[in-house]
Amino acid sequence: MIDIIHAYEEVYDEIVLLAGSVYPRNNQLSDKVKVHYLAKYDRISKTKRILTWLIAFIQIIWIIKTRYKNAFLFIVTNPPLTTFIPFFCNNKFLLLFYDIYPDALTEFKILKESSWFVRLWKSANKKIFCKATRLITISEGMQKILIQHSGKKNVDVIPIWTDNNFFINITKEQNFFLKEQFLKNKFVVLYSGNLGYSHDVDVIVDLAELLQHNDVFFLIIGSGEKYADISTKIISKRLTNCRILPLQPIHILPYSFAAADIAIVTLSKNASHLSVPSKTYNYLSVGAPLLCIAENNSELNNLVSNYKIGKCFSKNEIHEICEYILCVKNNHEYHNYLKINALKASLDFGTENAKKFVSYV
Repeated sequence: MIDIIHAYEEVYDEIVLLAGSVYPRNNQLSDKVKVHYLAKYDRISKTKRILTWLIAFIQIIWIIKTRYKNAFLFIVTNPPLTTFIPFFCNNKFLLLFYDIYPDALTEFKILKESSWFVRLWKSANKKIFCKATRLITISEGMQKILIQHSGKKNVDVIPIWTDNNFFINITKEQNFFLKEQFLKNKFVVLYSGNLGYSHDVDVIVDLAELLQHNDVFFLIIGSGEKYADISTKIISKRLTNCRILPLQPIHILPYSFAAADIAIVTLSKNASHLSVPSKTYNYLSVGAPLLCIAENNSELNNLVSNYKIGKCFSKNEIHEICEYILCVKNNHEYHNYLKINALKASLDFGTENAKKFVSYV
């Protein structure tokens, strides 16, 4: 988002950011950008998620109506209710879809497809999409779904990108994070990110149970509803080859990501065609082969297959996943092949993509 903001700075004299939090990496937010902080997103439970969505939505409407009535709005679908902003404000606007709502909420059984609220939401989407100056999403799969809602409105695709100056290939010898975690001599299978209901992370503990005594170590880093359950599961199974850590500080990320000999990216069956985790591209920058747990028709599988950077499995293919992990671990040439392909792929997803947003304003 900071890359996008800086791209707009070249066109607009004034940029205002409305966000729950800002976490700069090596690319700091410009001092020229005015920031209004909203309710910080709390993903610890469904109730707190929805509550922070509602509070942030009300704050956004109030700020726009009282201070920025004539501003051009760059609306991102997080929190989900932001797509309703045009009903309350007369500003010109653009919509960027990281997730598709209400589809994502019905897929995860948070809302019922047949409910009046979902029908109303979909009807509202059609009206709002027609008013937008532009509709943008991050994958072709999501584009196809959005076209069903958008009528004759075009939906453009601009892929997510990585920062190859922040996430870099770091050797085990140079990686202090591995040393601190006593993992320098282990083959690390890493999951880092959201531990929510849309991510099949439970399978990682099952993999650890099956792959004991192979110098394979499973490291889980993140936060979300499943954190406590996974912690309990690791303890109850007395696993010494699996560890869970909370989210790491920003400056640690290049080292924790680069610790991965294999990086796991997982989406539940319901989310496979509705989302593409942005961390996927960060793993490419550090040269991590991918182990994707998602459906064969997912965007993740398309990415992995096209660039030959790993493999994709369903969550039920436990033994096949184990075989893949051991194959990558024991076959140095294959591991290096995947690593080189990942680094090459990262060059196709650079920060220059941010300028594509501005070119259509």
